[in-house]
Amino acid sequence: MASFASLPRARVDPMLMLMEKVKQDTHQHKVDLGVGVYRDEQGSYYEFPAIRKYSPHTGIQPFVKLAAQFMFGHSFELERVASVQTVAGTGANRIGASFLRAHYAKGNEATKAFVGVPTWGNYLPLLAHAGISTATYRYYDESTHEVDFISILGTAKNAPLHSIFVFQGCCNNPTGADMTKEQWKALSEVIKSRSHFIFFDMAYQGLGTTKPDDGWEDAWAVRHVAKQGIDMLVCQSFSKNMGLYSELACWCLMRWEISTAPAYGARLAEIILQTPELREQWKQELSEAAARLAKNRENLYRELTTVCNTPGNWDHILQDKGLFSLLGLSERQVDMLIARYHIYLPRNGRINVAGLNDSNVHAVARGIDNVVRDCSNPLMEEI
Repeated sequence: MASFASLPRARVDPMLMLMEKVKQDTHQHKVDLGVGVYRDEQGSYYEFPAIRKYSPHTGIQPFVKLAAQFMFGHSFELERVASVQTVAGTGANRIGASFLRAHYAKGNEATKAFVGVPTWGNYLPLLAHAGISTATYRYYDESTHEVDFISILGTAKNAPLHSIFVFQGCCNNPTGADMTKEQWKALSEVIKSRSHFIFFDMAYQGLGTTKPDDGWEDAWAVRHVAKQGIDMLVCQSFSKNMGLYSELACWCLMRWEISTAPAYGARLAEIILQTPELREQWKQELSEAAARLAKNRENLYRELTTVCNTPGNWDHILQDKGLFSLLGLSERQVDMLIARYHIYLPRNGRINVAGLNDSNVHAVARGIDNVVRDCSNPLMEEI
């Protein structure tokens, strides 16, 4: 044991702490807007009905091909895609980072990965652990609640040749704000001219559009970049859009990390993707989930603007896509929401829109309204 006395304490995961707080809270009307999974109208973790219609088997190779088809489209030349299954979205990103460190950076310490902030909390430590230097730039303008495209484009233009850029192709976590097709076109031109490498993280394909269209709209950026012949790596997950939370299914590259990929989640996804009846059912269920997210956004927006007349501009709630929105609340306001109103969300003010429903949206809006107004009052008492 003495040999490990100097090991640093592991970094505290704020999401795990938040989950524990929710678990310990016995308040009858607590609201969990934290963990980024899709929930049903009753606030429970949601298992897509199509997933329940299967007989489990072994074998994952068909899943790898079907996953690639779902991402790139049936007409894409799949021989251009080298893919492999890993464990979960985090595992896919980790293996992808290790692969780039070994085969793209090739020992060059100057090769950096550029990450737009705010972002998913695992990218920076994950890349650092793989041995890749990182730099950040502003992806999101909190004052306008929109993508800061000038910053993104400027960073791509000024970054050293052959840099790595980490992007989420749709339903950005934590902001919910995505680049437009025109912005992706302009950015792709710069990426190609500078010979940069794109590291795509695709964890929410299908949750950003209400059309049951094989996830085409949400995968548009990936497919456009592929057509431009730009080098890229895609980490794809079916965890959120199929409700596979116990054994998460993803793909990338993996032999030395875990040796053999798990078959259970991959087999479920394979069955859904290759069975026409189940595939159509799942697409419909996915579009209904996306429609419910849009409805929740509309309800929260209406409560804040029409019912509560909450100070501030809340238009971005309607514009954002997928599970998440950044409300623009301060850490102090978030702490107040938790302590006073039993409304749980991370301290960066990100909410999981799926946690809203008809029975709690008014209470959530009223809590937000109260903390916004209270924090504007210099005489308010401290928590």
